[in-house]
Amino acid sequence: MALLLGAALLGTHFLMAALSQAPLSPAKVKYYHVVDSYLAPYFAQNWKLFAPDPLSDDRGILARAKCADGTTTEYFDVTTPYIKEVHSTRFFPSRMSRVVTGAIQRLTEMDEAARRVREKAERDESKTPLPVLPEEKTSQEESVTFLARYSLDQMPQACNGNARKIQIRMHIHELPQWSQRNNAEAEGKVTVKDFSWQEASKLR
Repeated sequence: MALLLGAALLGTHFLMAALSQAPLSPAKVKYYHVVDSYLAPYFAQNWKLFAPDPLSDDRGILARAKCADGTTTEYFDVTTPYIKEVHSTRFFPSRMSRVVTGAIQRLTEMDEAARRVREKAERDESKTPLPVLPEEKTSQEESVTFLARYSLDQMPQACNGNARKIQIRMHIHELPQWSQRNNAEAEGKVTVKDFSWQEASKLR
């Protein structure tokens, strides 16, 4: 009985993982919420270990809080502290760093098939751009909530420990092209995106 139960659980796990990596299809859209709620964040699949993309940008998260009196704090650098912690413990780094980095990546990544369709629509102005897919919207919302919760834990001093709302800001620094590696004045491009305020009471 135990072997049958174990085999069923293992089979379900592999089925979920396979469906998460399958090409975009009606089945994937229909069962996305079920698969994502099971896999994220600890069982999320990422094949970039075998074919990584060259590093082309530097990403990070800033966060600020809104207090009960209506004042808003300055932005707090959320990503630098955990990066320094990882660098100081090379042999036994905290897994939390991977979870945070994964959440940041999920804010901008999209399904490969959807990406190709959007790129084709950009080249052909007569085609209607593909709208944001339900799974893309859900993934972003879950990432924003997770990063807001993490930010709240990282800034306990905000509002004397009684923050009412948290807002995160993602910044992306696109690194200069490789051809400009010897140009001391090459700075790259920086883009910033602010996300909606999150109620602190729902994050705790």
